[in-house]
Amino acid sequence: MNRFLGLMILVFLISCDSDNDTIIQDTGLNGEWILQEVSCFCAFDADVDFSETRLVFDTQKSTLTVNHEGSERFFKEAGEYKYGGQNNILDFTDNTSYQFEVTGNQLTLVYLDRPEIADDEVAYFFIRP
Repeated sequence: MNRFLGLMILVFLISCDSDNDTIIQDTGLNGEWILQEVSCFCAFDADVDFSETRLVFDTQKSTLTVNHEGSERFFKEAGEYKYGGQNNILDFTDNTSYQFEVTGNQLTLVYLDRPEIADDEVAYFFIRP
């Protein structure tokens, strides 16, 4: 009887579908994006060229490649980053998280900051080339 009960529990556990599985709805992210604007509690010179920052998402590999053509760094250091997350939240391995929204050819990334600090909220606006 114990074997039967054990087998039934094992079958039940194997057949269960967890609602907590990590699922990122990131199909719209795939490809290259060019930074157009940064919104924050900070000031930029009038001649700042945000478009020197480019992102390339590979949703098959869950990676983001950051490239900077100039000396300015507005998003992350240049390099490749792995990400995970759930729904419209990207969690990177450097312990940063961003909420994303793709609307047509525009991508908005909002840094998920510490709510007790009002001046570290940053939104990034990208377009497809």
